[in-house]
Amino acid sequence: MAGSPRFEGEDPAHIERLVEAEWPLPPILVHRPTNRIIDGFHRTNAALRKGLTHIDAYMVDGSEELAFILGVQENVRHGLPLSLADRRAAAERIIRSHPHWSNRSIATAAGLSAKTVASIRSGTGDTSQASHRLGSDGRLRPVDTNSARKTAAELLLARPDASLRSIAREVGLSPSTVRDVRARLESGMGPLVQPDDTRAPVPGGPPDNDRLAPTPHKKQVDLDALLAVLSRDPALRMSVGGRELLRWLHQHAVNAGDAEKIVEFVRPHSSYHVIELANQCAANWANIAQALQAASDNAYGNSPGARSA
Repeated sequence: MAGSPRFEGEDPAHIERLVEAEWPLPPILVHRPTNRIIDGFHRTNAALRKGLTHIDAYMVDGSEELAFILGVQENVRHGLPLSLADRRAAAERIIRSHPHWSNRSIATAAGLSAKTVASIRSGTGDTSQASHRLGSDGRLRPVDTNSARKTAAELLLARPDASLRSIAREVGLSPSTVRDVRARLESGMGPLVQPDDTRAPVPGGPPDNDRLAPTPHKKQVDLDALLAVLSRDPALRMSVGGRELLRWLHQHAVNAGDAEKIVEFVRPHSSYHVIELANQCAANWANIAQALQAASDNAYGNSPGARSA
């Protein structure tokens, strides 16, 4: 089975179970450029056993390596589970084709733990590891965080007036981590994190190993109420640009119900595209929020207390 993550081939007993199942079965996945089956070998053989000439399928574009990863994901999530040997072999192949992916991202795709993937990665003998790895949230992070911290320290000393965000983008760290580096320099400490470093992280920043702590549950904001307040703003209602903005906000606001529907209806083979879309939209909104916050701070004298003065 070319392209299949199952190295031991098909399971006749599972094919027999599918023959006896209620049809139609879920669509198979087919790699459009090569016409190879990505997921659904057993369903295809069961259909042939039943004498069917047609079967529903989703056509997937992209590289053969991406098609392989999608096939692994599908077989991890449903149907006949992949064996541990198959999942380990799949993880090794993904490491070789996508060395910039984080251990956690590969673990999620292959149905393994991040610790197991790290062990597999160390045993591949591949010394050409990428300097950054792509996390499951779509962000690139440096493998050697201390190296990036050292570069950030050099930039902070050379350009003391530069913003934390600009330096963070340049070195591939989060602004919170760059803030921690600056605080270390100001307190006379070195920018690097040592294994026995027990210094508490800078308030408002993540732990020094750059792993974010779980985000506490935030109370859901009533988006309809916010939109209603904005819609009553004369400055927006009485101008052409303001009315266009209001219409745009009403059309593009994503509430909790919308989020649940999106997760429910997006098929696994399309999930990475939607993840990229969501991450980029989130980043764009974050930039908008930052720009508005800066403009608001400047208008009120850069002081929270100035607003009530």
